[in-house]
Parts: sequence; structure tokens; C-alpha cells
Amino acid sequence: MELNSIAPNANCDLVHGKPSVFERDNDGSNIYRFNIESKMGILEGQKKQVKIGWTCCEIRIWDALTKPMLKKAIIRSVVDESAELKLVNSYNKHVLGVKVDITAVDKYKEYLIFTEDVETMLVKDFSNYVYR
Repeated sequence: MELNSIAPNANCDLVHGKPSVFERDNDGSNIYRFNIESKMGILEGQKKQVKIGWTCCEIRIWDALTKPMLKKAIIRSVVDESAELKLVNSYNKHVLGVKVDITAVDKYKEYLIFTEDVETMLVKDFSNYVYR
């Protein structure tokens, strides 16, 4: 469970330029983009790869963008509440000796590291951009 391993769900072309991290959409929603990466490809009639746009992960929120709201949305896009509860319960069972499962510790630790990575990314993005 790594932040940079979340599959992109949006593509942007060169015409509109690199997508912004924060954007207010025409439908009234707010978009947060992360993992923005150049997309390479071979254009028709060409033999060499060139930049053809960008890929990224988009989270659409219908309220004002806040760090807690985005953190929850990003985490839920990877781990739903049931899976999160299963991670916590498996970890607690192992720690309390109810059911020994050493992998539960590793999985829960991986999840906690993921949530901290999300928090770090959001703190950085909110401090670097003025959202209007």
C-alpha cells in the first residue's frame, strides 16, 4: 500500500497544460490531484516517444477541500472501512494473543505508513498552493 502505487484515474493532454493540484470544477465540485506524472507515447507517424500529456489521481469533493476530508477520501479510495476494521482487529488479536498472526503486524504497519504518507503529501500541497 504505497501512495505512488495508486493507479491514475485521469489523463490530461498538452493543450491544457499540466493539471493543477487544486481546481474548482464547473459543476461546483472541487478536485484534488496527486501523483501527477508525464505521460509518454508515440504520436501517429512518429517513431520516437514524446510527452503526450499527464496522468494523475483525482479526488472529487462536493464540499470545500480540507486536509481531513481529502485524507479520508484518498484512504477510502484504497481501503474501505470494512478492510480497515479487519486490519485493526487482526492486529489487536495478534497483540493480545487471541490469534497469533505475525502478518497482521506488517499489514497494519504498512497501512499506518500509508496514512502518514497521505498526511505528509496533503500538508505539503496545502502549504505550496493557494486554493481559490
